[in-house]
Amino acid sequence: MSLRYCIRLAEPEDSPALLTLIHETPQQGSIKLNFERQPNFFHATNVVTHAPEVWLMEDKQKDKLVASFSIGKREVYVKGKKRLTRYGNDLRIHNEYKGGRTLYRLFKKYKELMQDEWMQTVILDENKASIDTVSSGRLSLPTYHSAGQFITHMVAVNKAYPEANKSVRRATSSDVSAIQAFFDLHGKEKEFYPCYDFSKIGSDDPYYRDLIISDYFLYFQENELIGVVGSWNQKPFKQTRFLSYHGSMKLLRHINNISSKFLGGMKLPAAGELANYISLHSILVKNNQPKILKELLLKILSEYKNSTFDALIIGFDKRDPLHHALADFKTHTLVSNHYLASYGDVPDYLDHQSEHNTENLFYLEPSRL
Repeated sequence: MSLRYCIRLAEPEDSPALLTLIHETPQQGSIKLNFERQPNFFHATNVVTHAPEVWLMEDKQKDKLVASFSIGKREVYVKGKKRLTRYGNDLRIHNEYKGGRTLYRLFKKYKELMQDEWMQTVILDENKASIDTVSSGRLSLPTYHSAGQFITHMVAVNKAYPEANKSVRRATSSDVSAIQAFFDLHGKEKEFYPCYDFSKIGSDDPYYRDLIISDYFLYFQENELIGVVGSWNQKPFKQTRFLSYHGSMKLLRHINNISSKFLGGMKLPAAGELANYISLHSILVKNNQPKILKELLLKILSEYKNSTFDALIIGFDKRDPLHHALADFKTHTLVSNHYLASYGDVPDYLDHQSEHNTENLFYLEPSRL
């Protein structure tokens, strides 16, 4: 590598430079977004992976951070077994360095780190530049194997909804053992479902930052726990900023906001403003029943209807029947592409993954992407 450029592991004191790089590298599309990490880059990184691993590329001649990527590990279920799996995210390249050999240098380091491993990664379907890059077949890049699509719903909070079933309530500390047993039994039913230790909720473990047990909503049927959804206000350490609207979205935003004012629904923020939402996570329903999830969502919406939040964020594998639970809610959706990337063999998970096989659903947490 040229002596001008250095790729190294990030240190805690690199947070300000990383925040600047994020500010300078928004996500393009009909809505220009930036996924921010104020006040400390590593607070959000520690929520994404159990074992964070952030790498930086510096231009030593200019004393400038020009690129970064994260390739940490988190424990998830793969084919029913707990597996420490890499997740690739936060690939950022400063505009001044997008040409030339920057990407080659970064992925040369990727290859050195990954060796025979594979990693998960997610790319917004509207981010055509990134999709074109990963499908380009450049020698330095791993092979990105398509592993399905992920649909994220933004559910409007300020709309009138029916009352929830009285079998749904907030969790208390006395529920922890029952929640853990429920997740240990059913979490493995979906590929890549996170492995959770509920005894750490409310602790100083950075993977569970700002969570308390009452953030979880439970559905009981004849004293049996059959559904769980967690809620999480991540705005203190992880933000989404709507920088600008382009093309038809300029007009559609105004039409949407006028409609929302009179009919209820989610308002789209003005250019430059932060989205104001609650992330839903740890979504697990016995037998994957949409009607159970719908009741959980109605309870959560009733809890937040008088709050300052505009939306709930929830997402699933495109094939997941749980999407049907959203049918009667006012929502906006985003489509993302899920990949498994490797330099070696095709990950064996893909052997039985197909567009029409609903027995092999995957699960991702939007709050941990």
